[in-house]
Amino acid sequence: MRPKQTEEYKVPAETERELVHTRQITCRAFRLKNGWLEIEAALIDEKGQQVAFRSRPPVQPGGHMHSMSVLLTVDADFTIRDVRAFTLTAPWTMCGGTDDAYRRLIGLRIGPGFLQQMKKLVGGVEGCTHLTELVAQAANTYMQASWPDRIARQMAVAADPRQWPDQSAIGFINHCHAWRQEGETLAREYPELVQGGKAVPGKD
Repeated sequence: MRPKQTEEYKVPAETERELVHTRQITCRAFRLKNGWLEIEAALIDEKGQQVAFRSRPPVQPGGHMHSMSVLLTVDADFTIRDVRAFTLTAPWTMCGGTDDAYRRLIGLRIGPGFLQQMKKLVGGVEGCTHLTELVAQAANTYMQASWPDRIARQMAVAADPRQWPDQSAIGFINHCHAWRQEGETLAREYPELVQGGKAVPGKD
């Protein structure tokens, strides 16, 4: 998807610029038969120009510098039940040496503090920078994929969000511009949470 062209910004013609690198990250969520979600995340770094090295052959234009994937299995309570990391293409043979380390994430709960816990387990030399980034993307995808089911369960209890047993389902309030206090989005979607012109934030 290219940037939107406006009066203030004109997208340059392809003759005015050269493509030197493309990073593609694709995340897909699948519902398993037991109701859990499996997140499949893939990362590809494709070079648009030659990359020279001192001790190995160069990566040629169109070649992949990185090709990696992660499978994350998460239950309905945000808990990671299985992790599989795969380094398919990398510039150095030792790059895939940390794939198994990501199984340390089994048992972690996706939510506040997850990234900090992950970095303690696979940060720095214990893991791969790109795989760690990919796990973060997979976790974010889980939150997006699981949200409709979480909301549906709460709405089955009551239409009024103040009566929902799981208040974390609306924990996004005041965590982005669109869902800010006194914003139009909150007043339209959850008018019950607006009191005196101010939103009542969801509990964490």
